[in-house]
Parts: sequence; C-alpha cells; structure tokens
Amino acid sequence: MIRPWLFLLPAILALGLYLTYPVFETLRLSLIHRNGGVGIGNYTFMFGEQKFWEAMRNNMLWLVVVPAMSTAFGLIVAQLTDRLSWGNIAKMLVFMPMAISMVGASVIWKLVYESRPAEVEQIGVLNALWVGMGGEPQQWLTLPVWNNFFLMVVLIWIQTGFAMVILSAALRGIPEETVEAAIVDGAGPFQIFFKIKVPQIMSTIVVVWTTITLVVLKVFDIVFTMTNGQWGTQVLANYMYDKMFRANDWGTGSAAAMVIMLLVTPILVWNVRNARKEMR
Repeated sequence: MIRPWLFLLPAILALGLYLTYPVFETLRLSLIHRNGGVGIGNYTFMFGEQKFWEAMRNNMLWLVVVPAMSTAFGLIVAQLTDRLSWGNIAKMLVFMPMAISMVGASVIWKLVYESRPAEVEQIGVLNALWVGMGGEPQQWLTLPVWNNFFLMVVLIWIQTGFAMVILSAALRGIPEETVEAAIVDGAGPFQIFFKIKVPQIMSTIVVVWTTITLVVLKVFDIVFTMTNGQWGTQVLANYMYDKMFRANDWGTGSAAAMVIMLLVTPILVWNVRNARKEMR
C-alpha cells in the first residue's frame, strides 16, 4: 500500500515545490499591504486603478482577436498547403516563426514598424510601403487602439505555425471515404471544407483555440519589448511586472498575478478534461 506512494513521492515533492508553494506564497503576498496591513487592500487599490482596467481591457481584446486569427490562418494554410506539390516547404516557412523567441520576434517586428523623419530613407518595411504610396511616415506603435493590433500581429505570426501543424495532422486524419462520397454527391471544394472537413476536426480546432488563449492571457514579452506598456498597450502581465519590479509594490503585483491565474485556470482545466476525453 505504501509502495505506490513512494513512487509518486518525487513527483508530489516537485509539484509542491514548483507549483503549490508559489501559488500560496503569491496569495499570501497579495494580502499583505506595503504599509504592513493585512487584508484585501491590494485588490481594492488595484481594482480602483485605471492602469489595471486598461490592461484588462487590452487582454480581452487580445483574447478576442489573436486565438481567432491564429486558428483561422492556421486552418487555411493547412488546407491550402495539403493541395500543393511544394506544400511541405510552405509549411516549414509558416512554422519557422515558432522557432524564434518572443523577444526575437518582437525585435524583428519593431524594425518592420520603425519610423524615421520624412526626409530620411525609411528602413521600416511598413513605413517604406506607406511612403511609397504617398503617405507620411507614421509612428505605428504610438497610434491609439491601432497599436494594440500591430502588437497582436506578432503573436498571430508566431502562433499560426503552431495551429497549422496541429490542424494539418487533423485534416490528414479525415477518412478519404467521406470526402469521396461528398464529391460523388456533387459537393464543391468550399462545401467539402466547411460541411465535411471542419465538423470532423472541430474538437481539434477548439483545443488549438484554447491553447493559444492560454498563451494570450500570459502575454508579456511582446508588449515589454515593443512598447513597454506605453501608449495604451498595457497588459496584465506587464502591469504585474511594473508593480513588482519598478514600483517595488509586491502586494499589488501579487494581486495582479492572482488575477492572471484565475483567468488561466478555468481554461487550463477545461483543456485537460477535453484532452482526457479525446484519449478515451
């Protein structure tokens, strides 16, 4: 009776040390105010701060746009490349951004958005194209609202490759008989795709969507590298970092960390349960 627990002991210790303890320690810190008081003061302060709600609003915007666009682009690329003789090369090129770190990708796209005075030659690709069409150079990352979308492009660029690989495998797992039967019945390419293929891989699409959602909820590197949370681009992870390491306010920073954890946990639990159902 004891032997199974002995085998589990290393895993339990590792789980407790690297997961359970940090969670409870973060919760404890979130309840201790910098003036020494104990209670929900940090949460009250955080919920009353405009920067927090800006970060929350931006995170929700990222949640709406990035998983949807990454999954859609990944599905489209997976479908199109399967019909090309050079499809594997195309897949490799689309997947390549996954091999780049978030910071590396951010630096690349920061150069794409780079802006110089009108009288100087533009080195940023976007401004070079814009000026070539007769426009004035723009500081793209400082444009209200739009700058958030320019940041999202970076994560979409990275996650499209992930979505493509998973969905391509799912598409190849569809029985050929169902597609052939649809062709015999007179179905066109779009009907086959949307009415035959997509319904059969819907569970995989949902898993990809939720996995990217988890990445989005924790997004930090892109915002930190490209705008540092300025010009209305603050997100929760960046807000947490600012409080902890710049303002030295560990209580409010820990409260922000708990909010992020509460947002991530339900999706993570649902994803694990869904994966177990698939295994059965």
